[in-house]
Amino acid sequence: MRGDSSWLARAGAAVCFTVAVAAGFGAALLLPYFLARWSANILLLTGGALLSCFLVSWFCTELGARLWRATRNTRFGVKAALGLTLAVGTLLYWLVLRPTAIPAQPIAYENTRYWQLPTGSNIAYSEFDPPQGMPIKPNPIVFLHGGPGLRQAPFDQSIYGSLSHEGFRVFLYDQVGSGLSAFLPKISDYTFKRMVDDLEAIRTQIGADKMILIGHSWGSTLAASYMARYPGHVAKVIFHSPGDIWNWGPFDYSRTDAPGALPFPGLRMYAAVMLNGRNPDAAEHLVSQREMEGLNLRILEAQLGTLVCKGDSSRLPPEIAAMRAAHENPGFNPYVGLNIQWDGGDPHDALRKDATPGILLYPECNFIPWSGALDYRSTLPNLKIYYIRRAGHYIQIEQPDLMRRIMVAFLLDQPNVIPPYEGSQDPRLSSEDSQAHNHGP
Repeated sequence: MRGDSSWLARAGAAVCFTVAVAAGFGAALLLPYFLARWSANILLLTGGALLSCFLVSWFCTELGARLWRATRNTRFGVKAALGLTLAVGTLLYWLVLRPTAIPAQPIAYENTRYWQLPTGSNIAYSEFDPPQGMPIKPNPIVFLHGGPGLRQAPFDQSIYGSLSHEGFRVFLYDQVGSGLSAFLPKISDYTFKRMVDDLEAIRTQIGADKMILIGHSWGSTLAASYMARYPGHVAKVIFHSPGDIWNWGPFDYSRTDAPGALPFPGLRMYAAVMLNGRNPDAAEHLVSQREMEGLNLRILEAQLGTLVCKGDSSRLPPEIAAMRAAHENPGFNPYVGLNIQWDGGDPHDALRKDATPGILLYPECNFIPWSGALDYRSTLPNLKIYYIRRAGHYIQIEQPDLMRRIMVAFLLDQPNVIPPYEGSQDPRLSSEDSQAHNHGP
């Protein structure tokens, strides 16, 4: 019986030692996460992590020592707990606390200029004007890029800037905190309302009573919210692969050239994302906005295939391949998207009263569900949808000519280039619908 009792005691001790390791690591991870609700001090959170690791592991190892030897052995428990805490502290430093290299600032375009808006935002923008001698149309075009947190890309400048040849002044800008536009002092300041306020300030800055808005992805969501808050200041609107009007749903990458699985972002970035959900200030104290751009680069590079149809990654623009090869910072700030608050209220009711002429371009390989496009059409009374075959989220990559012709026809009140899609069923689910509504002229 004594032998059985001894065996059971040692088995229990072994369990206690195993639990000490697991519980020590767990306490070191969980306590700072909960403490972050009340403190953004990384030194305090780190101290709390190590102290909790020591106390929990000491308790478990002390219990194990008692079971193993049936006598009190505080020295063993303290030594074991200190050793484990030292190991956890070392790992914590190398995997989470140790700063990574700060990436260079995104490269400016030759035509980059800056606005200092009355909202306090310092905004980088590019302007394209009609050729000299051409009459300028009264309503300028303002392009709203996707993200949130991305920037206007060279292939955005190429297709939208070319609309200046039709007589429009065209403005593309990096939304606050993105690209070359200045970061906000606190990442919790990135809100829907701030983005809409900036756009209204830009309208005043360029001296326009009405603008033509072109929104891509998240930029369409921003355009819809602007229209709801400032009715009467949008002459026309183009929604390009739009994000949902309100509260985005899950994405479907099955038609894209997306990789099977995304790389793990690393524990430092993961820790910042987790802290951001508890206390954005703590997240930024751990990882600055500029460093976050660098940490996000690996994820962004892996996601480039989601922009095009399956098998079309070779058609990505040369500047994307160059950026990937050089690991160049494109200025994608994840904190902007993480902290965008759906403030200001659901815009659906206001949009149902808005008769602004609009078109929506929905590509075959879009990862944003069809239901969102249908919601735009059922909400806005004067909106048409054009379905574009063999094109991904950025239509201009695979179908630039067709996309431009559709936009120009709409902007100049010319006949349709292709028939609008009038059905409710997802056009991708029916090959007959696809053929009927997506032939190029």
